[in-house]
Formats: sequence, structure tokens, C-alpha cells
Amino acid sequence: MSVLSPHNFHIPVMGLSFTIDSPIKVAHYGITSAISIIEDNLVEMMRKHYYQQSNEPYVPISTDEGNYRVRRLTDYLNLVNRNVQSKLEDLRSSAFETGSEIVKYFEMLPEESGLKEKYRRFLDMAGEAEKVDLEEVF
Repeated sequence: MSVLSPHNFHIPVMGLSFTIDSPIKVAHYGITSAISIIEDNLVEMMRKHYYQQSNEPYVPISTDEGNYRVRRLTDYLNLVNRNVQSKLEDLRSSAFETGSEIVKYFEMLPEESGLKEKYRRFLDMAGEAEKVDLEEVF
């Protein structure tokens, strides 16, 4: 499956620990990135961190368990997906006001982006009714 990014860059793998959670931090802004999943002990530490951060019950996957590496990686990738989806929903439901996630998203888009052009037209609109109609498009 090919996903088109509204940006003209991506974040590559930059070593073991630098990009393991990049998607959680930037994917909701439409920025693509790669995850290094080579070190499964690091994956397990990140699982614990993000389970605790999202107030979900964390169940360790021990190296003594069968297929522990596959289970750790699968669970971590599913956890990343849930976090990204949650942040994306938060972004979509945020208000168009200074400092909001949706405003940050549009401000980070490349200048030549069609979405950014629509956003600029939105900002230039005088009528609140017009803005409400256009907010539904975003």
C-alpha cells in the first residue's frame, strides 16, 4: 500500500533508539518515518513506556516465552498504530485557533501544497458561516 504524504521529506532510520517512536511523534502531521526494530529489548522498554503513558495495562513479554521477539514487535507496532490514530483524531477534532494541533499541521505543510492553499483561503474568509462549511472539508 502506498501512502502519499503531503510533505516532500521523510524521517529515515537514524540508529537504534533515535527513531523507534518517530511515528508517534510526527505521523499525525502527515510526516512519514521509519522505525528501527532491531533491538527487541528496546522495543520492550518502549512498549512499557507507551502503555503507561496511555494508561493501558502493560503486560511484559519475557524472553522465556515462545516467539517473544515476534510478539514484542507485533504488539509494539499495534501500540504505535493506536497512538498515531488517537493523535490523528485529536488533531482532526481540534479547533482552528492559534497553537492548536490542526493549525500546526497546516502551518507545517509545504508552501506549494494544495491543502495549504485551501487553508490560506480559509484564513482569508471573512464570514464565519463560510469557515464552518470549509472546516467540514478539512
